[in-house]
Amino acid sequence: MHRAHVKSGGRYPVLRARGILSMVGALGIVILGLYWTGWSLFAAPANMSERIALASGVLVVTFIFSVAVLAFAELIKLMIDVEHNTRMASMGGAAGNGSALSPDARANRMAEMDEESAEAALLRGH
Repeated sequence: MHRAHVKSGGRYPVLRARGILSMVGALGIVILGLYWTGWSLFAAPANMSERIALASGVLVVTFIFSVAVLAFAELIKLMIDVEHNTRMASMGGAAGNGSALSPDARANRMAEMDEESAEAALLRGH
């Protein structure tokens, strides 16, 4: 039960997938924005000054939307990391090797980790 969620992609695979899809979506927004910028510069039915104004507006909207979608993806990752850190801190306090607020309480953090990091795998020889 302890390792089952690691094999399935972590504790929150849907949130992690949503964050990754948001990053891909931000790339799609940038590509689509560049397409519409090119269209507004070269194919829009207006004179050149209106085309430049339209293209600059499209670039600004593209930038704002792509940054907003990236911020949403980072917010998802932040929430997952905060939950993970909170869980690790609570496990350290409940381990019975001292108070969580005590500066001299040394917990074995490698034993409390849910996931094996690359560094831990190297230390174990995997």
